[in-house]
Amino acid sequence: MGQKEKITKKVAEESTIPITLEKFEEDIRIRAREIYFARGDANGDALADWLQAEKEIKKKYKIS
Repeated sequence: MGQKEKITKKVAEESTIPITLEKFEEDIRIRAREIYFARGDANGDALADWLQAEKEIKKKYKIS
């Protein structure tokens, strides 16, 4: 079972807030962009922004 299937399954089983995989990924993209702009458009580490955003969105939807 791939990571995406695991996330979808876990969300379906445990989350009180329903979310699709597409919505989950879009929320991460939006948050990563917010993190980037919070740095003032400065060059930085896109991967670090993505991972921080993913961590925050997983917490929001109670995904481990």
